[in-house]
Amino acid sequence: MIQYCRYCNNMVVGDANYCGHYDITVGEWKLKHTNKCRHFEYNPIDALQENAKGYVPRVKPEVVESNQLSLEEPPCLTT
Repeated sequence: MIQYCRYCNNMVVGDANYCGHYDITVGEWKLKHTNKCRHFEYNPIDALQENAKGYVPRVKPEVVESNQLSLEEPPCLTT
């Protein structure tokens, strides 16, 4: 799962963006970028209230095996 500060339980957004674990304020740009914080606690609600659906991870595309014939001819085997 990709981590964003905006989906962390420790983040409080109001007059200032405040991280409750580190006791610091951060800019809005920091909330929208990925991070690898060891203290990340997932909260599905977007702190910035820009995404009404909450966090939705991307779906990996399925690999489709094609049953079409190749345009290349197989090598001719003669005995």
